[in-house]
Amino acid sequence: MERRGIGGGREIAVFPFAFQDTSIEGEVGGVDPTETARLSMITREVETRLAARGAEIFDLSGREETIAGLPDPWDCLDCAAPIARSAEARANLTGFVHKVSTLIQSISIIAHDTETDRMLGNASVSIRGNTDEAWRRGVDFILKRGLLGEEAETALNR
Repeated sequence: MERRGIGGGREIAVFPFAFQDTSIEGEVGGVDPTETARLSMITREVETRLAARGAEIFDLSGREETIAGLPDPWDCLDCAAPIARSAEARANLTGFVHKVSTLIQSISIIAHDTETDRMLGNASVSIRGNTDEAWRRGVDFILKRGLLGEEAETALNR
């Protein structure tokens, strides 16, 4: 079987997006359940968009405890790879949202080849506004505009 890139028949493990809140609001108010729900929303959005490109999205159910024990993706960009490999996925995507203030957030997505442990690409985008629509637009901007880099995007569009 010919090895293919991310999407277009490639098996991908999409890990739940993580959240890094360094805002005063987060320090004072703690975890906002609305933001927690948005993390799930954008994770599903990425899965939906990749599936529409022909990717087989692996179900990571039953691995929640192991996934929860992973270091944050901003501290360890490829720590999800062994879990993706154990699921027999050829690639994995991790991502996170960094909240700087009520108005300013950034969304980052990182793609790894689990067979070679090589990063295929990464991208970040700043968003303004802490709404469902702003978060969706951030993910959309990265995936539609090829910001993950040439190698990852070539693989995504096969």
